[in-house]
Amino acid sequence: VDYDMKQAEIYMLSKKELYNPKTVAAAAIYNEYFGGGMGSIVFQEMRESKALAYSVYSVYQTPGEKDKSHYAMAYIGTQADKLKEAMAGMVDLLNNMPESEKSFELAKKAALEKIRTERITKASILWNYESALKRGLDYDIRKDVYDAVPNMTIADLKAFHEQYIKNGNYNIMVIGKKDGLDMAALKSYGPVQ
Repeated sequence: VDYDMKQAEIYMLSKKELYNPKTVAAAAIYNEYFGGGMGSIVFQEMRESKALAYSVYSVYQTPGEKDKSHYAMAYIGTQADKLKEAMAGMVDLLNNMPESEKSFELAKKAALEKIRTERITKASILWNYESALKRGLDYDIRKDVYDAVPNMTIADLKAFHEQYIKNGNYNIMVIGKKDGLDMAALKSYGPVQ
């Protein structure tokens, strides 16, 4: 989208399989480890180490209904003149996930703590139950996540990454001032419309 701004907003989206409750625990850890907050691999590599983005994240999104698909998503907010390097950096991370045992253990703790501290009360009980039913479940999926996370290893995370993220077929959406963007760099990822 041609928009008069100094920055470039890049959004990468890859449609995956239909809702699979067996991936929810691994996705929770992946999101904490790889693309979540300020301690995530994506944030540390793209913003802190390489200074290629002012905002960046990557998630594996779980759908709200059983007949909908999971999506792998990545976002980069960068200066227009860093578009080529920022996209190359993100694609490299999506295809070659760095491994850090320390970061992995922190991600596991964060995922468990998130469940421990989240309270579902009052009307939210009904809405959470309704959400579970839409996914074909009759229980709170967080129980599965809470039970699975302590036993997960970095090898499990790597296997998840290999199967659901690496070499994904992404649609890439870009917002920025057209004459300030490196169109040749964009064309290297596929046809530009």
